[in-house]
Amino acid sequence: MRDLFTNKYVILLLVVTVVLLIMTAMFTLDRQSVTFGEDLVATVVTPFQALFDTVADGVEHFFGYFGDIDAVRQQNGLLKTEVNTLSDTVRQLEQYKLENERLRSLLGLKERMAGYTMVSAEVIAKDTGSWYSAFTIDKGAKDGLAMRQAVVTGDGLVGHIYEIGTGYAKVLSIIDANSSTGAIVARTRDVAVVESDVELQQQGLCKMTYIGKSASVIPGDIIETSGLGGIYPKGLLVGKVREIRPATAAISQYAIVEPAADFERISEVLVITGYPAE
Repeated sequence: MRDLFTNKYVILLLVVTVVLLIMTAMFTLDRQSVTFGEDLVATVVTPFQALFDTVADGVEHFFGYFGDIDAVRQQNGLLKTEVNTLSDTVRQLEQYKLENERLRSLLGLKERMAGYTMVSAEVIAKDTGSWYSAFTIDKGAKDGLAMRQAVVTGDGLVGHIYEIGTGYAKVLSIIDANSSTGAIVARTRDVAVVESDVELQQQGLCKMTYIGKSASVIPGDIIETSGLGGIYPKGLLVGKVREIRPATAAISQYAIVEPAADFERISEVLVITGYPAE
């Protein structure tokens, strides 16, 4: 029964198609007028012809729409690939820029300290935590490094070597709670000691202690190494005073010092292996 129903519609569709073809041929003949019968048939057939044209255009646009979607998807895929490539390029260029700035800073330090002998090294490991309070570099005794040698960056003092191996060395930084450095206030020439504690170490800061009550140290003062203590040469930049606080004994004061070196992002350093006086 279903086949008969389907066949009826197929036969009807074929009949309508044949009639449309005949009518189309008749309409295209070069005649001045049409018969009554032709006019009647045209009147009946024309709406169906218009319907078929509309359906045909719709089907064409329907499949064309999917073709456009496929083309758009392909284009989006290509654009995403280009964007990812450009993003990677931008990141690489930014890394090259930062590395170039660090190397230029180290080169500038070498030029400023022309009388010193220095060995450049890269950081290969660090202690846990976000701050470089202690870390390991890729140079050691075979490169001329030794215990207690000062370590610097282009920004300022970092610390000193406290452990040495043939091809590595460990550096204790000035923000470590076990570190202390002889210091001097550049403006007033007041002598003091820069050290740290556990609380300040977690903030990447130091403190300058043993400052006399009469000393006129103020926020913004530049702190340098004094040369006392036998580890650091005189005149290395340590940092600047952030604030002044009264000491517990109330007979002195101390200063919170913000180091010049960036202890969150140390990657290359210079180890001072020889001084001009040697």
